[in-house]
Amino acid sequence: MESFLEKVVNHLSDKYGDNISELCIVLPNRRAGLFLKKHFSRRMNKTFFAPEIYSTEDFVSLLSDKPIADSITLLFELYEVIKTTTNKESEGFDEFSKWGSILLNDFNEIDNYLVDAKQLFGNVKDIKELETWSLNKENLTDFQSNYLLFYKSLEDYYNAFKERLSSKAYVYQGLANKLVSENVLEKVEKHNWKKIIFAGFNALNKAEERIIEKLVNAGLAEVIWDADKYYLNDTTQEAGKFIRKYIDSGLFDKHKEASIVIEETLLNNDKKEIHVIGTAKSVAQAKTAGSILSELIKTSPDLQNTAVVLADENLLFPVLHSLPDAIENINVTMGYPLRSTPFAGYIDLIVQLHESAIKLSKGKTNYSFYHTDIIKLLSHPYTAIALTDKGRKNKVKSVVNYIQERNIVFVTLNSLEKIFINLNCEEEFELLKPVFNHWTAPSDALTSLFYIIDILRNSISSRQENKSENKTNLELEYLFAFTKILNRLQQLMKDYANSVNDVKTFKVLVTQIVRSTTLPFYGEPLLGLQVMGMLETRTLDFENVILLSANEDILPSGKTTNSFIPYELKRHFGLPTYSDKDSVFGYHFYRLLQRANNIYLLYNTEKEILGSGEKSRYITQLMYELPKANKNVKILESLISLPVIAVNKSNDIIIKKTPHIIELLNEKAEYGFSPSLLNKFRKCSLQFYFSSIARLKEADEVEETIGADKMGSAIHKALETFYSPFVGKLIKAADIKKMKSGVNDAIIKAFEVDYSKNDISFGKNLLTISVAMKFINNFLDMEIDLISKCEKIGQPVIIKALEQELETVISIGSQEVKLKGNADRIDSVGKNIRIVDYKTGVTENKEINFKDWEEIVTNPELDKSFQLLMYALMYQRMNPSITENIISGIISFRKLSLGLQTVKIDSTEELSIDVLSEFEEQLKIILTDIFNPDSDFVQTDDLDTCEYCSFKGICNR
Repeated sequence: MESFLEKVVNHLSDKYGDNISELCIVLPNRRAGLFLKKHFSRRMNKTFFAPEIYSTEDFVSLLSDKPIADSITLLFELYEVIKTTTNKESEGFDEFSKWGSILLNDFNEIDNYLVDAKQLFGNVKDIKELETWSLNKENLTDFQSNYLLFYKSLEDYYNAFKERLSSKAYVYQGLANKLVSENVLEKVEKHNWKKIIFAGFNALNKAEERIIEKLVNAGLAEVIWDADKYYLNDTTQEAGKFIRKYIDSGLFDKHKEASIVIEETLLNNDKKEIHVIGTAKSVAQAKTAGSILSELIKTSPDLQNTAVVLADENLLFPVLHSLPDAIENINVTMGYPLRSTPFAGYIDLIVQLHESAIKLSKGKTNYSFYHTDIIKLLSHPYTAIALTDKGRKNKVKSVVNYIQERNIVFVTLNSLEKIFINLNCEEEFELLKPVFNHWTAPSDALTSLFYIIDILRNSISSRQENKSENKTNLELEYLFAFTKILNRLQQLMKDYANSVNDVKTFKVLVTQIVRSTTLPFYGEPLLGLQVMGMLETRTLDFENVILLSANEDILPSGKTTNSFIPYELKRHFGLPTYSDKDSVFGYHFYRLLQRANNIYLLYNTEKEILGSGEKSRYITQLMYELPKANKNVKILESLISLPVIAVNKSNDIIIKKTPHIIELLNEKAEYGFSPSLLNKFRKCSLQFYFSSIARLKEADEVEETIGADKMGSAIHKALETFYSPFVGKLIKAADIKKMKSGVNDAIIKAFEVDYSKNDISFGKNLLTISVAMKFINNFLDMEIDLISKCEKIGQPVIIKALEQELETVISIGSQEVKLKGNADRIDSVGKNIRIVDYKTGVTENKEINFKDWEEIVTNPELDKSFQLLMYALMYQRMNPSITENIISGIISFRKLSLGLQTVKIDSTEELSIDVLSEFEEQLKIILTDIFNPDSDFVQTDDLDTCEYCSFKGICNR
């Protein structure tokens, strides 16, 4: 295969011979220049002076004699212009930056395409006025007036912006192109070039066309096009749209052989094998690419003519991690986006911590951190790296646990320091304190970020020395990149002090700069496998091409265009539209394939953020049309899915009872089974295993709002406080009436066990506390009615126990099993012994009424019945003299009018010795199943049970 650049070298060598050094060669990108020099050295085979080679941007920058400002500087300059032009206080830079970059892009395109700005902006203004015009002549709203004022001011913004840049000797790329196009001949005279060669271009903007046209007309330039007849001669092929236009118009043909088309017939004649491969998820594409390369290595070990092309740059690291170990030389052209590095997330976390604190303080002195931000920061791996040793990491983890266990929603710097000190973490706090110091201005933010980068650099360098690592540490590269960014920010804050005056703007700047920064990869650019983006492939050719993310909406990128200029106006004034961009990508796609023999086009079959799960239209077009034009083309289509490794055919989770598990069950038998634990087994034996045997727990989280369980605990605590003085005594209605005056204080005190005063003094928490107070007041009213009625008929009410610990032991063969539980209240009303369980939720009759004893084993809805019966069994076994008149029930605070809702078996509420003995038999059936070594722990078939299970993620339910 003879590549395009080789053909260019051969043509120029034949035509200019030893005068090659007098040429200036302009290419679409810098990478192409490296390959061109390689081909020159091979062709000339002797020592010679190379021609000057530039990318198009570098060529224009050289001729313009003015530096091209970076995007952040341009954004600030435009912001200063708009503040001055509007003659009023403008919005903050953070708000302006959301649309300022769009306006910059419009200005850039206007100059690139040499559009008459006055006419264009006049038309934009007229269209917007028509949009707001009303037949009824109604007055415009303030919003409509400001909307129109903005579009009326666009021309003023444009002119003032150019004047401001001119005064500072800056330009942007479009303006540089426009200025050079106006007097390119004068500027070229300063250089001793015999000829300027423009090679490998496709779609030129108007300014570039003007530059090349003037140079060609003056006999100073030649243009070399790269095209294939397949798409060049077929007017329906969008890939050839621009080159066809230039050839048909004769724009660059004023001199003989000034415009040369290297016109191939490769797509029509060459033998090609094209694999169209659909994979599930993006990472599977990377794995598939690795597998393809493993096969290619067998025939071409150096992969010298192989390229992996990424239409989606986010696949770079997955691809690099998936490359075969046998590949020795890899050259990455595209660089890795800094925003995708873990350290970028860490910096964003620190900025978010302070931004939230500033919002919460609202200008006051109560600078408080939000618990989520604090926990994320303290738990982050980079915080662990900063702390350097394992002991410190564990100490900081105790701080996280403290905040979670005590439900601390907001924490001030002083209170955070006290938490660290109380947990003996003074050294750790001193190390991290500069990160938490209040940010009152962007300079404070810079100080904090410089500090954390400094201690991380020292920690990572120390770790590197201890491990005797000589290779460059990627983490140090992250820190170096961010140090440069912070230095840039420091300069911007000096240059634009009035604009960068708050933390919100500082965050916007960090985000903007990080988004536009990439980490370069250093290596030998001309050796081995080439990994690059789509635009980096321009003018380059490879025998083996693996293209990833060939999905619609990625290749091409779709119809979305951010611009203040309407689509129809763009078409009228010759500005590029999405259809033009589609043609550009179409050319890149077909040109990449035209000299390749082995082509692999990979696309994602799943719907994700980028890509619709549909292969690119270019692939569909290729599959339908190319085989008709070229009988030597073989197209193979396949779908690849990663294998799923299943434990068993049904993918069920089955836990066998190993000797170790039996041992743990025996330990549990000694410790005791509670009603709630046995209810878990009744509902799902696997849930029982996870919680009791494997001892898996949900991660602790701060509860910002009081949950139902915390409200229930507070109500229990308050009632225990009220009734404790009366345990073992006769209680009267007058005693209950005295309790009512202390309800509010008792509830607040109970909630303060888990929440601070500040956390329960507003919002939903305050409403929850009011509901709890209402519940207790209503309960006490019910108690007064009950006791008053009992007093009238001479039935004493005696509180026998509160929060009573219950336990007993039952035998299953030779196995003794301890049962235990905790009854909220045991009392006697007349002759009845009542075992009472408080519930803040609603209890339905079907939950505490049943007829068949087998239901107590099989019906998961009877968990409350099971609990009440187990309480009664344990109580009776602990008090064998009590053989009758035992009832067990629930008092629901949401249905107090129902009183005590007792468990009933076949409509009978009294739990006699016979009834409890029958329950014991059912209980033994459950326990026998638990201890049966041949009975596995398995998932329940009742999916309703899974809805609120803590382990449904493990089961994938």
